[in-house]
Amino acid sequence: MPETESKILENINQLAILTMMVEPDDMITLGSILEKLECIEKEESEGNLKSVGVVSGALKNLVEKIILRDLPDISGGLDLLREGIRIMQRNASQPAPSQPEKDEETFWGKIGSLVEVKVSPPLRQNKTVESIPEPAANLTQDMEIYSDFITEALEHLNTIELNIINLEQNPDDKECINNIFRPFHTIKGVSGFLNLQDINKFAHAVESLLDNARNGRLQIHRGIIDFILEAVDLLKNMILDLKSQVESGKLKPSDFQLETYLERIKILQAGGFLDQAPPQPKLPDEPDQTVNLPLGEILSAKGIISQEDVSEALRKQADGKSNLKIGEILIKENKAKPKQVIEALREQKNIPAQSTEATIKVDTSKLDNLVDMIGELVIAQSLVQQNPVFSTLHDQKLTSDFAHLKRITTDLQKISMNLRMVPIRQTFQKMIRLVRDLAKKSEKQVDLIMTGEETEIDRNMVDALYEPLVHMIRNSIDHGIETPQKRREAGKLETGRVFLRAYQKGGNVVIEIEDDGQGLNRPKIIKKARERNLISEETQLTDYQIDNLIFEPGFSTAEKVTDVSGRGVGMDVVKKTIEKLKGKVEIFSVEGKGCRFLIRVPLTLAIMDGIIVRIGEEKYIIPTVFVKDTLRPRPEDISTVQNKGTMIKARKTLMPLIRLYELLNVRPKNKEPWEALTVVVENDGCLKGFMVDDLIGKQEVVIKNLGEMLKKTKGVAGATIMGDGRVGLILDIHGIFELNRNS
Repeated sequence: MPETESKILENINQLAILTMMVEPDDMITLGSILEKLECIEKEESEGNLKSVGVVSGALKNLVEKIILRDLPDISGGLDLLREGIRIMQRNASQPAPSQPEKDEETFWGKIGSLVEVKVSPPLRQNKTVESIPEPAANLTQDMEIYSDFITEALEHLNTIELNIINLEQNPDDKECINNIFRPFHTIKGVSGFLNLQDINKFAHAVESLLDNARNGRLQIHRGIIDFILEAVDLLKNMILDLKSQVESGKLKPSDFQLETYLERIKILQAGGFLDQAPPQPKLPDEPDQTVNLPLGEILSAKGIISQEDVSEALRKQADGKSNLKIGEILIKENKAKPKQVIEALREQKNIPAQSTEATIKVDTSKLDNLVDMIGELVIAQSLVQQNPVFSTLHDQKLTSDFAHLKRITTDLQKISMNLRMVPIRQTFQKMIRLVRDLAKKSEKQVDLIMTGEETEIDRNMVDALYEPLVHMIRNSIDHGIETPQKRREAGKLETGRVFLRAYQKGGNVVIEIEDDGQGLNRPKIIKKARERNLISEETQLTDYQIDNLIFEPGFSTAEKVTDVSGRGVGMDVVKKTIEKLKGKVEIFSVEGKGCRFLIRVPLTLAIMDGIIVRIGEEKYIIPTVFVKDTLRPRPEDISTVQNKGTMIKARKTLMPLIRLYELLNVRPKNKEPWEALTVVVENDGCLKGFMVDDLIGKQEVVIKNLGEMLKKTKGVAGATIMGDGRVGLILDIHGIFELNRNS
């Protein structure tokens, strides 16, 4: 059998299946039927199949009438369509008789009455039937058809997004490729009938690409999957643009720059890759990694969906309401984009197996109340312990029981604090996409290397740290990492590296952002600072002080503003945010080697390590993160400098001495510095001495808010209840420094 006849027979058989399933309002399937009838018309040959082509032409006009709703009886039209397909099957499979069969004569009579055109059966003596004219265009009807096409085309595109997930996991699955191929094929057919040339042209090109894949002429790889997702997005935009035109009642051409996409399709069809390295074959000795980390957990960690979204999707699976995979459910409900799910699946394959633990959701307000109540319990226990009456009792059993109670309350406090702690992994994971996007925008090659993702931190601080990390990583990539060419010239690897580390040190969490770029340009920073009158021409600064100028509001050394950075906002936000978290940020830079930012924040905002000091009858807490030294100065270490006040020499360093009793308005026990103690504190690279009467010791204190009336009090960050029941104020070091400057 000739190849053309074989193809026609195949199309007729497919038509028979489509007509059995088609419904009156199924525009997409009707479009596919119309397309196949057109194919048969074009491919008809002499002989038996000549009559098939004639029937096909008549049925094509019938289908157009059905689509246009231009028939009095749509269901009768579909029945006649099925009858016509049966006649085509018969005529294509056996020699044509000299006279048409009786059912064929009936068919021609019915179709003539339905389409209101005089038709006659094809003569076997090489005479052709007079062609049926095209129906007249009706704008109102066309708009209705366009609306139906838009609705069903968008549904088909959604099915592509669901199936693309399965294709990512099984690139050789022919059925999966077919499931993606069919919607493109259908959209192509109906858009061609509606004369939507751009949609038709692009859908046809993508269909051809997928046709090569399903026929084994092209191997599906990551580049093709990414492009299909882009194609779906483009088609959605084209269809939504058509929707807006239909709603306005005016159809007008739109330019979607299709040529760029069509060129990319040609590259993929030729076996090329789009701006990415080809997939590397797996080495024989490479061990397989078991995938245990759930997809929902990866998406949640990236901040794409919430934990509630994951739970809802899992509940639908468990209840039997959906037989879809979790990724398909999230896409269907518009909780996640297909590309995000695909990237999570790829990441899932590269994550080593991790053990899973049972978890339970608790309202955060309940958790906070529990922590507060345990804090009150610890304070109450301390009050009892320091009660003078209790200290006079010498009952051994009472002492033993109270020690046991103290151990329990201490353990309770630790457990309650751990309830608030979550791994910093969630914030770190969000940086992966950020680095990739920024590197692409700035045309640089950057690797992100993360360590310490399991480090735990107060859940209230996790989200607060996100913005500072974003700003610093942006700066590392935009200002720090050089272009591949400059790195080659400097003798470095073309790919720059950004290190993101987290670890616990004492009562603090330390986060480091380090890059191997060019480091801070100190001459440029000084020049900009002088231009903005931040420093005078005569001012001499240390490297530390120069580096810290970048934290000034509105400060930027960028030559031009980009969509990444250069507006002078960001680093001042970083500093303010870290200080708000009772932490500090430091910079270490080496020209040509790179730059390192070091952030220190407390483990939790509920408890803080502090040095308790006494001034007169009052007790105050200085956060240990700022304390550098404690000493009792000698009279010869004290001096007065004009315009700078009292200075103290400590460890061969001259620094201002702050008389805290003056700033806090309390009566001290000692007014002479050599009779008192000095606590050396550091903030923003500056050292100052705090004069106090006594040093009580180091202690973890439960932080209490000052309330609305006192929350803006300068120099005070909060309060705590001491063991004797009295309130101790927690000093705000930054505020104290500012008060001292103003005075």
